[in-house]
Amino acid sequence: MDRTGASCENRPHIMGTQSSSSVHLAKVTRRGFLQRLATVPAVPALVSRLSHAAAPFTRSGRVRFGMIADIHPDMLPDGLDRVRAFVSAMEQAKVDFIIQLGDFCWPAPSNRRYLDAWNSYSGKAYHVLGNHDMDEGYTRDQTVAYCGMPGMHYTFDAGPVRGIVLDANEPGGKAGGYKRFVGAEQLAWLERELKETNRPALVFVHQPFDRDHEDSVENAPEVRSVLERAETSRPGSVVAVFSGHLHMDFAREVNGIRYLEINSAAYWWLNNPAARRETYPAEVHKKYKYLTHVAAYRDPLWAVVTVDLDRGELLLEGRRTEWVGPDPWTRGETTPRPREDLHPWISDRRLKIA
Repeated sequence: MDRTGASCENRPHIMGTQSSSSVHLAKVTRRGFLQRLATVPAVPALVSRLSHAAAPFTRSGRVRFGMIADIHPDMLPDGLDRVRAFVSAMEQAKVDFIIQLGDFCWPAPSNRRYLDAWNSYSGKAYHVLGNHDMDEGYTRDQTVAYCGMPGMHYTFDAGPVRGIVLDANEPGGKAGGYKRFVGAEQLAWLERELKETNRPALVFVHQPFDRDHEDSVENAPEVRSVLERAETSRPGSVVAVFSGHLHMDFAREVNGIRYLEINSAAYWWLNNPAARRETYPAEVHKKYKYLTHVAAYRDPLWAVVTVDLDRGELLLEGRRTEWVGPDPWTRGETTPRPREDLHPWISDRRLKIA
């Protein structure tokens, strides 16, 4: 086999059989071929260049998926029901895939029922690593294996888009406690993926990096710059970035990149200890020790997202519910987070995309 992939044994046959006339024809053809080599680039080099060229960038098609964030099913008495309700709704909606944006469950045997409920979905289902998915001393490797993830960060294809899942729990940064960092190696990987993909990307991450929120990715400007360079060099490379973690509901555009924060499926964590109180029956609070620390949402929240590249549109369909008991401010909650972004719902949104 030669460098072009053609069989060397077949070349004499292509030149002709060994009769006197065919031999002469072979010599003439060979002479002409050698003369042409002086002016034409070598075929193997040309083939090599073509094989490494990026495929055409496609901007056509439609994908629809279900998304849920920060379920924390072990925190609430109906946590398992919330996972099941989401899976059932997505089966009925016939979405192309589902994804959870982290803080689902650490890899303990007691949490297996939540993972089994998630895995009951009949289609493609994806996970993002959240900071609480490594609670109780578990590692990222253990959680990845437990959930059956292809890696801590990875990609997947869904019709006309490329899904890019980031891991913002890497070692690095200056903050204590939970890590909120994307390392240099992953940033280089992200840059390559955006450069080499032949389709627009949807980016999924647990901790947001649209701005320097408290608890956001520490090196957020570095991560944003990777996406912005890709968008500048090839407009339409990044459709949107979806994050969870903050248990809030907002959307904003920063330097041409759309960022959507997906509210928790379950609750708002009360920062002010004075705001904490029992809102469920006493026997329930005995079983769930952190239940007084949250303002729970009565029903689970999630979103269905449709990306229509032909229409240049991203449609997000959210859900609305109400607080269990008094709202956080009636309880005496104090937080620097914007009140207009803190509520028990995920807003419907219709965004134009390149």
